[in-house]
Amino acid sequence: MVALAATGALIVGGGAAAMVGTGSAAPLDAVAGAALGNTYVLPDLAPFERTDIRGAGTAEVSDEFDAPVGGGEAALRLTTPGGSDKAAVANTEDAGTSLDRWITSAAYSAFQNEADNAIQFPSYQLVVDVNGAAAGGFATLFYEPYYNGEDLTPGVWHRYQAGTGRWCSTKEIPGLIDGTKTFCSNGGLLPLAEYDAAAPDLVVNALVINQGSGNPGLDAAVDLVSTPSTTYDFELTEPAVIPGGGECEEPTLPEVPELPEVPEGEHGGGHEHGGDTGGGHEDGGQENGGHEQPDAGHDDGGEHEQPEDDGGHEDGGGHEEPEPQPEPCT
Repeated sequence: MVALAATGALIVGGGAAAMVGTGSAAPLDAVAGAALGNTYVLPDLAPFERTDIRGAGTAEVSDEFDAPVGGGEAALRLTTPGGSDKAAVANTEDAGTSLDRWITSAAYSAFQNEADNAIQFPSYQLVVDVNGAAAGGFATLFYEPYYNGEDLTPGVWHRYQAGTGRWCSTKEIPGLIDGTKTFCSNGGLLPLAEYDAAAPDLVVNALVINQGSGNPGLDAAVDLVSTPSTTYDFELTEPAVIPGGGECEEPTLPEVPELPEVPEGEHGGGHEHGGDTGGGHEDGGQENGGHEQPDAGHDDGGEHEQPEDDGGHEDGGGHEEPEPQPEPCT
């Protein structure tokens, strides 16, 4: 597996495909560098829900197309084999937010494997209430790469900054979208800032990633779906996060202090109880070339006997065995 560096952590599990794009489809630096803040979406799709699956449409986490840079190893794969098939997933974690917050945050990465119509990609949609607490006001604003002149090259990942693009509405919005301008018709393709200005009470109640109907033969994927609160990264399993910045260094053993020099003619093994008793040696002399040591001294001035207390001298008078170190990084 490939290790992806993130701010303050190492993210393990990230084989990623190349990302391309021009204009507003350029990669977002914040995505690759903020993996610790991502929300991982596993095969159960929580906190997303399959809200509109029609016919043979499917929505599932898959590694078939890898993932965009910074997106781990998998993505949300959407398929609509027939013209009436549909695959849509929704998320309400940012319900109640004002539209202006989505201008600076809404973005997603998308990949087209194959399609009967080469211009088709999954769309990023916002379910809104135009008039806030008042009755009515339901509408859906939607962003599509084709209407924004984005790169639609198949077989590669693209990053689309939807928040700064132009959007269409499925419903009329007083003072902005009349019945002739819905669904991108007759100048109904507008930036979010104009919707926000025309409907200051507008709130966003759900995010939808949608494919179809009307997209026959479309096999595509999305990942790194950004909202005002987080970026959603679709994965088969949650990547391991190793705190500490991801730098890999060889482990080192604890420094061992040097023993003091012993005057010539004296044995340098160890004093009883790990040090001098009363400032001198017991009995003031040497027996068999060394000091008398209970259980931890020298025998006949030669070999050291291995003490039973972890290989060191009692009461801190000698060396301690260093603790086991982790395996070095490879």
